[in-house]
Amino acid sequence: MPDTKSGRERKGRNKRRQLENHLARRELDADDEPPEPYAEATDAEFLAESDDAAR
Repeated sequence: MPDTKSGRERKGRNKRRQLENHLARRELDADDEPPEPYAEATDAEFLAESDDAAR
């Protein structure tokens, strides 16, 4: 089957529709609240060391 401009355009529209549907579905399935931020132990140690050096 030859490659035609109208075929490429149709394929692009289908891909865009698929992406929009995927993003809408992902948004509907997402939690209402964002996850709580948490501090990792390694980050806390690094911040504590830098505070000590500044004093």
